[in-house]
Amino acid sequence: MSNLSENRIDLVLDAATIQTMTDSIKAFLDLLPPGTSLTDEQRLRYTSINVANKVFAEDVLSETATLGPDIMPAYVKPQVLENDLVYFKQLDDLENQLNNAQQLLQDAKRVAGHEAYSLATTIYNIIKMASDVGIPNAKAAYTKLKVRFDAQGNSGRTNDPAVTEE
Repeated sequence: MSNLSENRIDLVLDAATIQTMTDSIKAFLDLLPPGTSLTDEQRLRYTSINVANKVFAEDVLSETATLGPDIMPAYVKPQVLENDLVYFKQLDDLENQLNNAQQLLQDAKRVAGHEAYSLATTIYNIIKMASDVGIPNAKAAYTKLKVRFDAQGNSGRTNDPAVTEE
């Protein structure tokens, strides 16, 4: 007999796959330079670079190439600005890839959760029907399971999927 509900994902990741994924995340994080983690206060204080700020920084870098050595003090290194901009662009690309990966992960998690809850409520309704007709052991199971819906309160409307409203 097939499932009563759509089942887009029907798998369990084995321990080796989970370990590979975890190791990959750790390897990625280990490649980030030390000292880049911020405190909450620093996150609020540090200027975020938006499109306008990025264009400005690129313009400043471009202009420094046209300046003679008399204008720029020796202790100011335009190469540091260039490195920061290149690194920012690299991180921006990686962030976009990670955001896409996170969205896929969240989608897969949502599908699995939706399927689990949908099938659980279907099975719950079967148990309730079995309880209603007096099948042994069904009443105890129904009594235990219906607590989940009783806990949501009952303000004139039931949240129990086994109860249909008139």
